[in-house]
Amino acid sequence: MKIALNEIWNFLKMVNTKEEGWSYSLCAGNVRIDSITTETMLALKDDDSYDTELLPSLFTFREILWQPDVFTEASMSIPSLRILQAFCDEACTEMEEAKKPSNQIYIPLVRGIGNCCGKAMKALEKEKADVKKILGDFRTCAFPIIKFFIYHPKNRIDYFQDAQNRLNYAVKIMLTQFYGRYTELEDPYWKVSFSKPKQKKEPETKPEEQ
Repeated sequence: MKIALNEIWNFLKMVNTKEEGWSYSLCAGNVRIDSITTETMLALKDDDSYDTELLPSLFTFREILWQPDVFTEASMSIPSLRILQAFCDEACTEMEEAKKPSNQIYIPLVRGIGNCCGKAMKALEKEKADVKKILGDFRTCAFPIIKFFIYHPKNRIDYFQDAQNRLNYAVKIMLTQFYGRYTELEDPYWKVSFSKPKQKKEPETKPEEQ
């Protein structure tokens, strides 16, 4: 069953979250996280220790993800991509050490943005690189992951509004300046499945010998 990103919380209110057998997957562009438990989903929703600075660090302060067409040469884009990739690597290391249940969702997503950076840098290093096309592909790659973090239930409202405004602006720039197509922008979503746990068979008892 496919469920929109923010509809998952209403879904969790309707089902018996104590019932065994529920499994969740998060699909965000090239990143797919499978076998997420109900407990982890609830931890994600009520994650009071969620780092609210993660959203501005990944997106709002990263002009490479939303700024207009000012990067006319490949060499102008690579430093910003390298810095963002380094931040993603460092953030993943810190989250791995923290060992929180919800981090099993955050880590692949943050690493996914780092991978988008790496792919873009590799393309920019080629001769006669098409900077606009490469940056357009980079922003399309990062879009669903960024959108997940924008709509995280524990975000600060001012951070959410600022990031949402910049994302809308980024989409406009992608379509008008970076050869993007609206159909290429994928929204993140959840896939929910239920498998009834197998009941354990009781051991057979032999009749007592007379």
